Amino acid sequence: MRRARERFRIGGMALVCLLSALTTGCSSGSGGDYSPSALLDAVGHISAAEAKGAQVSYLDAARVRSLENDEKGEKGDSRGGKGDSQRFRTVGRAGSPLLTGYRFNARAYGLDPAMIDVDVTNGYAGHWQGSFDADRITAKLKAGEFARRTWRGETVWTKDGITLQVSKDKISFGYAGKDLSSVRPAKGKSLADDPDYRALGDCLGDVYRVDFGVEKKPGDPVRLSATGQLAKSAQQTSGVICALTDGKRTAERAADRLKSVIRQRAPRYDGAKVTVLTGDSPGVKVTVPDRPGDKRAGRLLVSDIDLQLALAKL
Repeated sequence: MRRARERFRIGGMALVCLLSALTTGCSSGSGGDYSPSALLDAVGHISAAEAKGAQVSYLDAARVRSLENDEKGEKGDSRGGKGDSQRFRTVGRAGSPLLTGYRFNARAYGLDPAMIDVDVTNGYAGHWQGSFDADRITAKLKAGEFARRTWRGETVWTKDGITLQVSKDKISFGYAGKDLSSVRPAKGKSLADDPDYRALGDCLGDVYRVDFGVEKKPGDPVRLSATGQLAKSAQQTSGVICALTDGKRTAERAADRLKSVIRQRAPRYDGAKVTVLTGDSPGVKVTVPDRPGDKRAGRLLVSDIDLQLALAKL
């Protein structure tokens, strides 16, 4: 059984996660029983207090690998999980600073991105779930002159502003002087306990990646937004933007603005669906299928940002 779903981050893409919009007849925050999703399970590792002013991102890397394998199967590629699939290259790779930063050579310490099943990152700190050779990794950290310390009763390894906690099924890290506070929330103090993140989780649906925007100031029309990636199959992919607004009227205005952009930019956003969110957390949602000819998934995050810009002008 596959592990909980995560999500990913690409350095420099934060601008696209400013604000967002919504789709077909969804209701947000309407009460009733709440069943935590894989996304909410992942952001349960992120401290709500430490997330202020930082971008949070999530990647279900295990699911992306499965989609890539499916894509190769559709093309008759018998090489299984190895090959040159490009469709999810942009949005399906863990881009946390521990993997991309120049101060830490992850592979030299036995850290292979293929070991990561779920990646949730909060600025310069993050948490991975997967299958790791903890003994080998810690031996390499020791050989690399990482110092072994105790932090809140846990063994951690530190050097040059990097902090790592390593076990067989999870790794937590802080980078650029960050300790593990961002990914070690107290009970009831994680993003999974935040009503806005729960509402966005309901709105986004079964995403394999999410990039959350930075929380806005009180009084801003859009409180919080997120851009997610959906996949019914390797070839049937789409993007979804969910945005929580300061009220129903703003949500309706946002929906009208999104629909106007979709009409004006036809046929770029053909098949897009816009919905006003109702309930305790008003907002808007828009889902946009990737074009049949697109070689790579994730256009709402990478190139087609008209909808985000429309919401930014509310």
